[in-house]
Amino acid sequence: KEELKMQEFVKRMLIEQTDLKGKIKKAKKAVDKPPFGADAEAIKMLAEQLKAMENYLYWLSKLYHFPKTEGGFSL
Repeated sequence: KEELKMQEFVKRMLIEQTDLKGKIKKAKKAVDKPPFGADAEAIKMLAEQLKAMENYLYWLSKLYHFPKTEGGFSL
């Protein structure tokens, strides 16, 4: 039962990675070519959010690839 819970957790983590990659791609486009009406402060905030998302993706990926033999989550 615990193994099944862990597998579900890992699957959700992979889905989250995929979703986050899509959001990062959209945010990069918006920072590179700001939407009509976006002021400098909004773009600055979006750029900061983008950095946070990229950082989270990095650690999420690192966590997933951490060896199971060392307490990681890889299946």
